Amino acid sequence: MAEEKLIVVDPSLYGETAEEKTAEANKVARKFGLSEEAIAGVEDYKKALTEHDAWDLPFMGYVDEDGYGYAYVPNRAVAPPNWDAHKAFQELPADVQTAFAIRMLFTHRDVDRYGAKMFLHYERGFTIHFKEPTR
Repeated sequence: MAEEKLIVVDPSLYGETAEEKTAEANKVARKFGLSEEAIAGVEDYKKALTEHDAWDLPFMGYVDEDGYGYAYVPNRAVAPPNWDAHKAFQELPADVQTAFAIRMLFTHRDVDRYGAKMFLHYERGFTIHFKEPTR
């Protein structure tokens, strides 16, 4: 039987430093056999998103359709004047895409977390759970 592709995200990490969130995401990526090269490739794509001011776009292709839930809408990630953040994401090697999506699960931005959840579920067969806070 194949190992279950389950990722459990602890939301208490959202308030931690970028370094702590990155360390946890990288630990998860390594658990699933992603290489150091793939993990390093995440930084290149993050740099491209910053250079093109594209962080507010649905770069993994999934967008919340105004209360109707998340849908795959690949043409909604074009940054002016014409850089297609989703196309650039699709052109990344598959292991870099996966490492990037895992990293986004640990970000403080809902849009990135849920886009990553959808990508990892539909494109990579992962199950993602977010831990409920305990008292």
